[in-house]
Amino acid sequence: MTPTTDVRGLQGKAEARLASLREEKLVTRIAVLSTLLGQDKVTERLMIGMSVETHKTSPDFDQQKCSQAKSRIMQALGDIDCDVFIEMDR
Repeated sequence: MTPTTDVRGLQGKAEARLASLREEKLVTRIAVLSTLLGQDKVTERLMIGMSVETHKTSPDFDQQKCSQAKSRIMQALGDIDCDVFIEMDR
C-alpha cells in the first residue's frame, strides 16, 4: 500500500463512520493530515471539524454539550488507529 492509498482508506473509513453525524450537521469537516517522517515512514492524523450552536467565547456556550459532541464523534470513529484532532468551527 502506498501513502496515498493509506490516506484515502483512512478518509473513507472516517467518512463512513461519521456519516450520520454529518447528516446531523455535527461533523462539518473530515480531513487527513499525512506527514512523511523519512525512510518511507508516514504518520496520519485525522482532523474533524465540529459545529456546536455557539462559539466557546460566547456567554451562552455550553461546555457539557461540547464535551458530549466530542464523545459522540470519538465513539462513532471507534478504533480508527490514528491520532484524532477535533476542532470547533465558528
